[in-house]
Amino acid sequence: MKQFTKFFLAGLVGILLVQACGPTEQELQQREQARLDSLERVRVMQLDQARADSLAMVQRQAQMEEQRIQEEEERAVQFVRNGAFTVQVGSWRSRVTADAQLAHWKSRGYEHAYVVQYGDEEVGDIWFRVRLGQVADRDEAGKLQQEVMREHRADSWISQLR
Repeated sequence: MKQFTKFFLAGLVGILLVQACGPTEQELQQREQARLDSLERVRVMQLDQARADSLAMVQRQAQMEEQRIQEEEERAVQFVRNGAFTVQVGSWRSRVTADAQLAHWKSRGYEHAYVVQYGDEEVGDIWFRVRLGQVADRDEAGKLQQEVMREHRADSWISQLR
């Protein structure tokens, strides 16, 4: 019985010591506050990262738009009144067909389009050529030809005017 009492008292003292060594209410509150503070720091870092990502995306979009505008300006064709070159998109024996094609190209935005008659009337070898304006040099004509191909998938060729 003596031994039982010793073990009982030793166990009771051990339980009391474990109980006494546990966190106090204040320590539990401090731990909870530390956990909440840590979560808040993570949330703030995530918000900062989201802001930075958003700003970077806006900047990339602005750069892409600026690049698109610059490329568009570089591709823009400069028509001139008495240019040395033109881009021809078709040639027909019928004036009616040529005029219909002219209207078609003008409706696509090529206001400088025109029809020119070519050939010898005496032998009946007449052609009506549809052209998309006059440009100063072969490079400008090349840009126009590339535009016609890219945007309309239409065959064309560059003609030097006399």
